Amino acid sequence: MMSRKWMLFLLIAALAIVAAACSSTQATPTAQPPAPTHAPTKAPTQVPPTAAPTEAPTTAPTVAPKPTEIPFDGTDAEEEGYWYSRYNLGNLVMRSGMGVHFMPEKAMVKAMIQAADANPDDGDTAAPAKGVTLLQAVYASGDPHYTQKLDVTDFSTQRWNPDTFDTTITTRAMGWTIIKESEWAKQFHVDDHFGTPRDDFGAQWRFVGMVMNASSKMQLQYALQNLKTEDGLFANSDGQVDYTGNWVMLEALSDVGNLLNLKNVPHSATNRYYNPEQGAMFLGASDMLFGVLADRQPADIEENSLAIQALTWYAASTANADDRDAAVKRIADLGKALTASKADTPTEHAFAIRGLIEAYRTTHDAAFLKAAAKHFNDLSKRFNAKTGIFDGQNTYTIDDVAVIMGALNSLKFYAGDAVDQGRVEELFTQFFLNAINKSGLQQSVPPIPVAKGKFEQDEPPIYYGYPTIPKPPMAGGQYGIAPVFATEVSFDASTGTWKVTNGNFDAAGAMHASNEFIWFHNDEVNGFPELP
Repeated sequence: MMSRKWMLFLLIAALAIVAAACSSTQATPTAQPPAPTHAPTKAPTQVPPTAAPTEAPTTAPTVAPKPTEIPFDGTDAEEEGYWYSRYNLGNLVMRSGMGVHFMPEKAMVKAMIQAADANPDDGDTAAPAKGVTLLQAVYASGDPHYTQKLDVTDFSTQRWNPDTFDTTITTRAMGWTIIKESEWAKQFHVDDHFGTPRDDFGAQWRFVGMVMNASSKMQLQYALQNLKTEDGLFANSDGQVDYTGNWVMLEALSDVGNLLNLKNVPHSATNRYYNPEQGAMFLGASDMLFGVLADRQPADIEENSLAIQALTWYAASTANADDRDAAVKRIADLGKALTASKADTPTEHAFAIRGLIEAYRTTHDAAFLKAAAKHFNDLSKRFNAKTGIFDGQNTYTIDDVAVIMGALNSLKFYAGDAVDQGRVEELFTQFFLNAINKSGLQQSVPPIPVAKGKFEQDEPPIYYGYPTIPKPPMAGGQYGIAPVFATEVSFDASTGTWKVTNGNFDAAGAMHASNEFIWFHNDEVNGFPELP
């Protein structure tokens, strides 16, 4: 039986979630997650739209693009990554219906709106969107085809067919979704982009940020109450224990708990999410999970990499100094094991790079950077400039793409001259262009006026989606496909064409990718936490 304290907690969190479902007062839904990292309306600091690239950058691939190809550079990839992350999260947690539904009280929604906007008479305020479906737990997968004619003002027309859902609730899907919501909450708290409650712009997105934070808390509470086992691990709803998923849950607990404890978040003098009591609860849960996982020996390169990443988040968040020291020591041990491991596929090389860069950042042991550079050199040798992918791997899941892009991004930020940065940029740009845009992995993109505030719509059109990707109603089937990732794509070398080989939405993989993509902009939302 749930205590009154937790009933109150869930009620508050629930309200937060509904808030997420809100959209702006414009005719287009704005309840979808975050705005572009380069879309401030007041004093923008980025290069103005007229300065967008019109030709191949100096770090263009060794094989120049054909004259008929669309110019595309690393900045385009970074900005599209931002928006694809936003599209995928918003469609999962507010529109799809792919999970355990929840509906908060109207009074609490009203209170959330008031907290996000101190002056509702300034012409800019938030309003709940019609037909929102909020989730307190997410299912494993489902078919993102629409089942009726799309109405962008009515989220109920954007639900997916529940008969196609794999209703298993997995630790990976829950963990990556919770992290994604927490990271977008941070993005919405960047005052230069989304304003403060006193400003006359950005109220909707400040409100959505509060919703994302509350949503992450509610889903963590669901996992603690429904998925936790007697031995302290989390199990999937079918009873299976996924150790890799437990590392992701450790990262989720650490991320959310730490955010709740900050008196002011980065890029703001305040923290609208500040709740040290709840923060202590989640960090306490992370301490317990760390105790259970501390002696775990990862089964493969993937688990080793994700363990190091989770331990970095944990060490940067825990209030227990002894546990922090133990986590850093464990990172060093796992880094040594990862250094000695042999990667066979591009995906394995990427997992090794991602984990080794974190081990290097955390321990300052240059041996880990050297090992990451070696894996990159091996990865680089396999890159085919003509196809934009890696020789020997023609099929890519969304999880493969997540870690490959995440690994290249980590090298851009932290590898310095240990690697050829021009080559890193080339792989980052061309792999994104081909494996995500040209492959059909991002199955549709909404028109620019949809799901964005007016102040977000002034960037070059290519930032919001690659031009050849169809709009949702034209993406396939009778009514179209939501603007989300497919599960798997494959390249046919004999014809030089791509095919979507699994069009379902994989919640864990899609949210993993969405996290790595928002971390392209770690100057605002830092996916590489620093230890105290």
